[in-house]
Amino acid sequence: MNTKLKIALFAFLLYTSGSLLVAAPQLKYEMKTVGKHDDEVLGVFVNDNDTKFATCSLDETIKIWSLPDGKELKTLKGHLGQVNNLAFSGNDKQIASASSDHTVRIWDVESGTQLKVLKGHTDQVIGVYFSPDDSSTFVASTSFDKTVKLWDARLGTEIKTLREHTLPTNNVAYSYDGKYLASCSDDKTIKIWSTDLTTKESIKTLLDHDCPVLTVLYSFDSKKLVSTDQKGNIKIWAMPNGQLLRTIKAHSELIQDASFTEDNKMLVTASLDKKVKLWDVDSGKELMSFDAGVEIWSVDLISDGSTIILGCADGTVRFLTRK
Repeated sequence: MNTKLKIALFAFLLYTSGSLLVAAPQLKYEMKTVGKHDDEVLGVFVNDNDTKFATCSLDETIKIWSLPDGKELKTLKGHLGQVNNLAFSGNDKQIASASSDHTVRIWDVESGTQLKVLKGHTDQVIGVYFSPDDSSTFVASTSFDKTVKLWDARLGTEIKTLREHTLPTNNVAYSYDGKYLASCSDDKTIKIWSTDLTTKESIKTLLDHDCPVLTVLYSFDSKKLVSTDQKGNIKIWAMPNGQLLRTIKAHSELIQDASFTEDNKMLVTASLDKKVKLWDVDSGKELMSFDAGVEIWSVDLISDGSTIILGCADGTVRFLTRK
């Protein structure tokens, strides 16, 4: 068989097997450490206008940092246990934090002042997320007490408790159109809830994971939901119908965090397998894999994905910057 015929046959076999003939280009990043907590960094969150990011830690503190330079601006103290997660409000004026001390706390970003302490959970609070309205009126939280709670962030009062999960709830996220709330749990399910304040029953349960689901997040157009699990899988779902679009065996260890770029075209994941990866959302193709050399608990990125921020098990906060 001549060389041209061999090439043609190989191309045909690739085509018929469903593989792309041209691999997605690998994006290149370089890493640097910008600062440090005194213990493992469990959460990272970039604000809406890419001017600041916040981190939280096993050391019971929250730190606020500047972008793009990564300068530490202030440390927030008040929690009486490790801070598991955090989120900026949509107007970037406040931070909500979730802690093993069973509380959600609301902080003023500019002054670092603690504004509210939300009490009601009976176990560690794991996930927290602001509603997307301009006033960031509500905060949702999840806990090892198996519940999802909705709070009035201005008054510091509990509005309702959602109780359908049968094991600890791990994370929570609002859709950016403000219509839905997603929660995930060790019970292997994702629950979709209406944000109507009068309803306490889920409107949909997503069941395709076969192990604890650790995080959920809506795309910025609210048309997709990503979930990650203890076995290192990513699942991408169409919203609001809940159709499973894609499963990716992304990492060899659990994935605690994921985030979309603003155009909803790329997704970043990070894992205890020490890898950071970027994915094409529509095709599921891997665009970048970076070995950070340390277990990674948390990840976020600026809007265009040119800087990725890592919260690491050795307490470091690191930047991956696109070359």
